[in-house]
Amino acid sequence: MSASEREMIRALARRRQRLSLLRTPTAVLALFFATCVDGVKAFWRWLVHHRRVGLYPLLCVVAAVTIGRAVDGPHSATLRETTLDVEFLVWWFGLGVLSSIGLGTGLHSGVLFLFPHILKVCRSAEACGHAGFDARGNSWFNMNGEDLFDCGGVTGGGAGVDGSIATESTWLHAWIASLPAAIIWGAGTAAGEIPPYWISYLAAVAGKENEELLELEAEETKAMNAYQKKVHDWKIFMLDFMKQHGFWGLVAMSAWPNAAFDLCGICCGTFLMPFWHFLGATTIGKALIKAPAQTAVFTTLFATSSRSKLVKMVSAPFPEKWNVGDFLDAGVADALRKMEKGGKASSGRKGSFSTNSGSQQNAITGVPLSVVWGWFITAVVVYFFGSCVEQTARAKQADLDKKEVARVHGGRRSARRSFGTPSKKYRSYVE
Repeated sequence: MSASEREMIRALARRRQRLSLLRTPTAVLALFFATCVDGVKAFWRWLVHHRRVGLYPLLCVVAAVTIGRAVDGPHSATLRETTLDVEFLVWWFGLGVLSSIGLGTGLHSGVLFLFPHILKVCRSAEACGHAGFDARGNSWFNMNGEDLFDCGGVTGGGAGVDGSIATESTWLHAWIASLPAAIIWGAGTAAGEIPPYWISYLAAVAGKENEELLELEAEETKAMNAYQKKVHDWKIFMLDFMKQHGFWGLVAMSAWPNAAFDLCGICCGTFLMPFWHFLGATTIGKALIKAPAQTAVFTTLFATSSRSKLVKMVSAPFPEKWNVGDFLDAGVADALRKMEKGGKASSGRKGSFSTNSGSQQNAITGVPLSVVWGWFITAVVVYFFGSCVEQTARAKQADLDKKEVARVHGGRRSARRSFGTPSKKYRSYVE
């Protein structure tokens, strides 16, 4: 590579960094929509090429669902249940993908959606006296933050929806009721780890070295502080662990909240781990180990009986006159109450049951806290979507820049091969 080519690559990279919705909104949106159009065209070509397994089955399903919704009959109940299952599956799987995709820039959907869902399940189980309610209604913003699930006409004693005696909701019942959403969400987080793996896999097949791994191995630890050195040493240990243990090493690294797991995907792709091995190990770790474990922890914190036992256990070593147990219990209960405050009760909302009869408002601003929480979630989602648009635009511009570099520094040879054929005009969206 010549010096002029390297300088051109650096200049184009600096120009790409200026792409942002605030500085160059027109360029970013143009690049984003161009990428969307390319994606739609590629998907349509795939459907047409695989029409027997793609296009024709899709058209049949769409026609069957449309006719089934328009005509009432014995199939209507089954269709409604199937639709509810699909909505629940797509919602939580999609939130899982959004949580892990983007090389560390994903949406924290666990904190924003999954953990509040577990709290809702625990509160509903305590209010109903059983956990046999249908928890699928909490998807696609169908329920407010303070709404609880429909008890199925049973509260306290009696038979629950699942046929069990609804005398008392145990920790195990609440945990099991929260598992479907948690496992589907965990499977989505595993699917969100595919892009870093796939990019590094294709680069390795093409004989290219992965730049992130090379930079990690070449980093000088002398200029690092203690924290940076520990992080660097941990990354090196993680890569060596993955090389040594393979499939089960990947399961171990994905079975806990590992902030550097993107590096594991890059490592697996670089060393050409088979795709189904990577996806299977990641799914086992994230969906079958980590997600149920996180659900157990938050069920323990949110359920009143288990939380009281935990507080007693923590406060046991302290003198009784310090009232450590009462302080912790009151603090946690107050925090959970604030999470549920605000919003109006939704009497008549399908799939929800609310114990609040009115709206509790923030004493300072007079705005319901559920409304403030909704604004916060909206702001986070908008910021995440904006960052995705910017990354997509930069990736598209990087592809155009590569073609321009090849045209300028490798165009003389290709011009002799195709003399008289006009070259495609280079499109740069950055001024």
